[in-house]
Amino acid sequence: MGTTRELFRGDGIDVVEHVCTYGPEDRPFEEWLCASNVAFVMEGAFAVRAPAGSAALGPGSVMLGNEGDPYTCVHEVGRGDVCISFGYSADLLEEAGRSLGVRPRFRGISLGPMPAFAAVPAIARKSPAAIEEAALELLGRILDADAGSPGRLVRPRPADERRAAEALRHIDAHAGEPLSLSILAERARLTRFHFLRSFRATVGSTPHQSLLAARLRRAARLLLETRLPVTEVAFEAGFGDLSNFIRTFRKATGRSPRAFRQRHES
Repeated sequence: MGTTRELFRGDGIDVVEHVCTYGPEDRPFEEWLCASNVAFVMEGAFAVRAPAGSAALGPGSVMLGNEGDPYTCVHEVGRGDVCISFGYSADLLEEAGRSLGVRPRFRGISLGPMPAFAAVPAIARKSPAAIEEAALELLGRILDADAGSPGRLVRPRPADERRAAEALRHIDAHAGEPLSLSILAERARLTRFHFLRSFRATVGSTPHQSLLAARLRRAARLLLETRLPVTEVAFEAGFGDLSNFIRTFRKATGRSPRAFRQRHES
C-alpha cells in the first residue's frame, strides 16, 4: 500500500520517493530488495526486521540492504512513512567497493540519523541536476560508515523499538525547540542512563546526534525551498547561535549554508 515517484534514473542508479500508508492494524509481510539500496526515512517511524538484525527507524535514519535480501517493516507507531531510496546496480557497488578498498556489500541493516547525511534528502528532492553526483558520493560515504560499524546482530525488544521510534518522531517534530536527554527520557518513562543505552542500541546513533541531524535536515530544506536569510534559517532550524550553525553545517556538508544554497539552486 503506497505510491512511488521516480526522482532520477541513470547508469546504475535509481532514486525514488516512496510513500507507505501502512499502520499498526496492517499485518507485516516479508519483502525482497531488487537492488542494493540506501533508503532515507523522511517521515514516520517503523521497525525493520531482517536476518542480519533489527532496528527502529525514524526521520533521518538510513535503511541498508543488499540485492535479494529479505526484510519486514513493522509499523507500530503511527501510520505510514515517506522514504527516499537510492538503488545501486551490482556493477556500481563493486566499482565503489574496489575504489574504497572495502567489501561491496552492506553489513548492517541501518544507520542512525547522522549529521553527515542530513542534507542528502533535500538535494534529492530539490536539485535534480545534482542527484547523480550526490548518489555516488553518498554510496562511498555509506559503505565507509557501514564498514566501520560493529556489524553485529542486534535484536532489540519490541518495547525498545516502539520507544525509540516514538523518540525519533518527537525529535523530528520538535527539533526547533530545546530538547535535552532528560526531556526525552522522561517522555519514554525511563532513566537517562537506560534511555540512552536503549536508544543507541536500537537506533544506531545517540539522541544528540539524531537531534543535530534533524536540525540540519530542516536547515537544508529551508535553504533550498525558501529565500529566508541564513540567520533566520539558523534560528528556525533550532540553532541558537549563527556561528555555530555555519560551522556545523559546513562540517556536515562541506559547504557553508550560503554556498550550499547557491550550488543547488535550480
